[in-house]
Amino acid sequence: MGALLAALALPLSAVAAGPAQAASPDRPHLRTAGTTYYVDAEAGDDGASGLDASAAWKSLARASQLTLGPGDRLLFKSGQRWKGRLDVQGAGAAGAPAFVGSYGSGAKPLIEGGGTTDVAVRLNNVHDFTLDGLEVTNWSDSTTPRSGVNLFAKDAGKLSDVTLRNLNIHDIDGPGGSTVSSAGLLVSVRGNRTPTYFDNLVVEKNEVSRVRSYGIITWSTWSRRNGMTSLYPVETGIPDSEVVTWTPSTRVRIRDNYVHDVTAGGITPMHTKGAVVEGNRVHKAASGRLNTKGGNVAIWWQGNDDLLVQRNEVSDTGFNGPGTDGHGFDADADNNRSVVQYNYSHDNDGGFFITVSFNGAPTKDTLVRYNLSKDDGYEVFSLSTETSGTRIHNNTVYASGRVVTVHPPYAGAGDYPLGKIVHIYNNASGIEIRNNIFYNRTTAGYDTANGTVYDSNLYWGTTSPVAPSGDINAIKADPKPVSIGTDPAGFELRADSPARGRGAPVTQGIEDYFGNPVPATAPDRGFHQFTGAPYRPVVTTSYPTLGNSHAYRMADGDTSTAWSSVADGITFPGTIDIDYRQPTSIGSVTLHTAFATGQGVKQLDVQTWNGSSWVTQATGQQLTWSGNTSTVEQRTITLPQRVTTERLRLTVRDAHLRWGNFAVYEIQAA
Repeated sequence: MGALLAALALPLSAVAAGPAQAASPDRPHLRTAGTTYYVDAEAGDDGASGLDASAAWKSLARASQLTLGPGDRLLFKSGQRWKGRLDVQGAGAAGAPAFVGSYGSGAKPLIEGGGTTDVAVRLNNVHDFTLDGLEVTNWSDSTTPRSGVNLFAKDAGKLSDVTLRNLNIHDIDGPGGSTVSSAGLLVSVRGNRTPTYFDNLVVEKNEVSRVRSYGIITWSTWSRRNGMTSLYPVETGIPDSEVVTWTPSTRVRIRDNYVHDVTAGGITPMHTKGAVVEGNRVHKAASGRLNTKGGNVAIWWQGNDDLLVQRNEVSDTGFNGPGTDGHGFDADADNNRSVVQYNYSHDNDGGFFITVSFNGAPTKDTLVRYNLSKDDGYEVFSLSTETSGTRIHNNTVYASGRVVTVHPPYAGAGDYPLGKIVHIYNNASGIEIRNNIFYNRTTAGYDTANGTVYDSNLYWGTTSPVAPSGDINAIKADPKPVSIGTDPAGFELRADSPARGRGAPVTQGIEDYFGNPVPATAPDRGFHQFTGAPYRPVVTTSYPTLGNSHAYRMADGDTSTAWSSVADGITFPGTIDIDYRQPTSIGSVTLHTAFATGQGVKQLDVQTWNGSSWVTQATGQQLTWSGNTSTVEQRTITLPQRVTTERLRLTVRDAHLRWGNFAVYEIQAA
């Protein structure tokens, strides 16, 4: 989304200048380390010491004169309110953070900017610092870009261990569109002399709402790389000359926040490395816009490496017609190796996921896995310009066919039925879409441009499910969810689901949406890995596999689907193992193969597992095939005696290699 934002605001003086200080004829009180200061809007006195609740200061101006040190605390009385601006400066030390928060009982202390200041609470070059438990507004019903809380740094080097938590930030003036200099909670880094970044920044358990721009956003002038040479200059007032070498903030965690009713993005981290965005709830981003053009995304990111976005719930993001986003998630410009997993996305009018960039600042290697998308609109996946290596696997998508209506006076006014499940734009490349469940009650289709790979997906929802022709392992059958509804648990698989055990291989050691372990071989399709009794055997082989002819096809009950080895470098012997995962009585083994004199197994041994080792039941078995056509032949090996085992091994000692490969269509034990 960021790459497509329109320039909507005039330069904002607050972010273009250094920290402002409240004017006062009094010098700050000289304090010792670990001192607590009190502020009481009703009974305080700025001439008092501030060192006791009975000698509290009164005003924000007096509190803003204080320079915090290690262990110092600045506390505002609960249940009271202040009008104006609070500036915080100073810093704690490792193990002795400075702290700004509350004392007493009652509602959070309220700081009301009143639309008279660019930001209601400004934290200037702080480190080893916590802001906790304030309520903040900055409202005058104006379209001037303003913010609630601004964590600000400029030419200050590494700033460690800052936490912003338990804040209630709401009713913030802004243009009513998307302006990155305006937010409920803004983290901004300026300057071009001393590389500056935050390390171990935690933004947690805040509620941010009713903001006429962004909910939570971070950005930095230390962001120049590839084609990223500016930082929204019309919106920020920052000249391109100040945008310098990419120096990301590290160990950033944005977690357990509730962001809702904002006109721009809900959560937007920029210019970080290894950041985590997790456990957040974003509702009605890009909603209630005063600007009738453009749009935004609930959670989107730009200029990051190794970002992890997980376990968030995102819903009801607004949409303004084609080209205006409206999705739940967006890997935007200049991102590398983002992971989007374990999220619940629903009722977002523009779709579930978009990735888009521009020439010179590509986004690469995004992984989208084990998410649930329910009734996201228009385009579930939008994969667009200058993006590559996007892998989408083991997601469950449910599309009931709801129509999104955009009302006047918005530029995109009209009715929008679901257009595409997957829409590929321009030069998006290297896309792989595997192991997903698409429960699609519409005729919306799947783009296949630019060599996009579809493999081992399940398609259902109509009597003639839409599926791309290139998915040779497609299943068109009811996935049998527990109970389609509003709860993700309703989309878990039933024991007899055809999606079970039919997935392409995945990374070892991962979990599904619900925290269940996922086997690397033959996982279930979709976002749920069933943990009960096995439904199908698991097949593995020591031979390398040709393309998408996965090993599970040798025991999928379908003699028309085949596994094949690669077509060169095959050496014998090698093994094919079938794990039934339950005691199974075997008296014979039957192999099925087509074009058998060209690619059938010629000689093999049969072994079974006795619980501790392999036992040979038949050795040197010769298979003689008669045809080289598409007709599937079968050959049966009868064991000397019936054996009960959980695992069967075929040791292949020779095969026809007319085309360099050998193939097995089905292995049946009886």
